[in-house]
Amino acid sequence: MSTRLTAPLRAARESVLAFVHKGLAVIEVTGTDRVTWLNGLVTCDVTKCDSRRPSYGLVLQRTGRIMADVVVGVDEVRERLLMAVPSSLESALLAHMEHYLVMEQAEIRTAEERFTAWALHGPRSAQVGEMRGSFDGVGGLLDRIGIGGAFFMVPEAEDHPSRTELERRVLENGGAIADETDWEPLRIERGVARFGIDFDETTYPQEASLETSAVSFDKGCYLGQEVVCMLERRGHVKRKLVSLVVDSSLPPPRGTEVFGAEGAAWGIVTSSAVSSMEGRSVALAMVKRAHAEVGTQLTVAGAPATVVTPSATATAAAG
Repeated sequence: MSTRLTAPLRAARESVLAFVHKGLAVIEVTGTDRVTWLNGLVTCDVTKCDSRRPSYGLVLQRTGRIMADVVVGVDEVRERLLMAVPSSLESALLAHMEHYLVMEQAEIRTAEERFTAWALHGPRSAQVGEMRGSFDGVGGLLDRIGIGGAFFMVPEAEDHPSRTELERRVLENGGAIADETDWEPLRIERGVARFGIDFDETTYPQEASLETSAVSFDKGCYLGQEVVCMLERRGHVKRKLVSLVVDSSLPPPRGTEVFGAEGAAWGIVTSSAVSSMEGRSVALAMVKRAHAEVGTQLTVAGAPATVVTPSATATAAAG
C-alpha cells in the first residue's frame, strides 16, 4: 500500500526531491598533488571523480574506525577539490589531514567562499544535474539510494544565480524542494546510514554497512586500509547495521533495544520513521552480526520486526 506517500516522497520516487543538507562544511584541497594526496586519506577513489561525478567516502582513523563521512567534488575551473564534511568535525578533520601532509604539493583549508550542500534523489536527478553554462556549483551525479541522485556544493547566497538555476530545473522536471527531514523515511527505507545517528567514530565501515557504497577495494593504499581489508576478508565484525520492518504504526525511538529469541537483547534502534506501508514502521538498527541475516525475526518495543534488505523495504513501501 502507499496511502501515506507525502508529496516529497512521491517526488523522490517519480521525479526528483531536492533539499539542503544542513550541518555540512566545505573544505578545499589545492596543489598539483591534491588528487593523489587526498586519495591516500579517504576510502573512495578520488582519481575517478570528475566535474560531473563526485564520490562518497570516509575518512578513517589509523585503527580503521570512521572519523567522518565525506563527499568529494572536482572544481576543474579553479583546480581544486571540494570536500563536504560534518561541520562539527571541520577543525578536527583539518588538523588530522594536515598531519599527513609532508612533502606533497598540496594545501588543505576551509573553502574561501561559503557553500550550501544540496542533495537530489529520484529518477529525474540526472536531468536536473546536467547543468552547465553559468552554473557555479561543484558536484554532479551521485546515487546513494539506488533510484538516481546528485550532490552539489552551491554558493550559499539565497539569490545566487546557481541556486536559482538548480531550483528552477528541479521544478521544471516535476520535482519538489523540501526540508531535510522529509528525506528521513526514504533514507531509512533505503538503508542509508547517517553519521552521528546510525554510526559514529567507534564504528568500522563494515559495521555501518558502508563497504559497498563508500569504500574502494581496488585503489591504492589509504589510511586505515589494512584493518578494513582484513575485516572484509575475514568478516569478523561483531555487529552490523540492518534494515527492519516493524509491525507497528509507531516508530520505535532511537535507542530502543532490539530483542531476539528468549528475550535476549541483540542490539538497538539507531533511527526510525513511519513507513508508507499501512500500519508499519521502518528502522535501522545495530545488531549482533550473528543475528543480522535477512529474514531474522526480532522484537522491537513489543512489536514483531523482520530484518530485510533495504531494496525490499523500499519496494514493499512503494507497492
